[in-house]
Amino acid sequence: MPRPDGSKKDCSETPGTTAESAKANEEAASIASYIADMSDEMAKLASRCDMPMLCYFLNLARAEADMRARELGGYSIDRSA
Repeated sequence: MPRPDGSKKDCSETPGTTAESAKANEEAASIASYIADMSDEMAKLASRCDMPMLCYFLNLARAEADMRARELGGYSIDRSA
C-alpha cells in the first residue's frame, strides 16, 4: 500500500543514519565512563567517612556505568591505582 506522502520509505526502518547512531553510542559511552569515574570517587569518600551503605550503592552505580560503557564501545578505566 502506498504511503500518503508518496515516499517509498519503509516504516520499519529506524530513523537516523549509521553515523548518527555511532556518534550517539560514543557520547553515551563517554557519559557512562564519566559517571563511573565520579561514582568511584564518591565511593572512596563515603568509605573514608564510614558510610558503608552509601559506599556499596555508589560502587554498584560504578559497576553498572562501567558495564554500559563497555557495551557501547567505550574503554574501561583501570582504577587499581
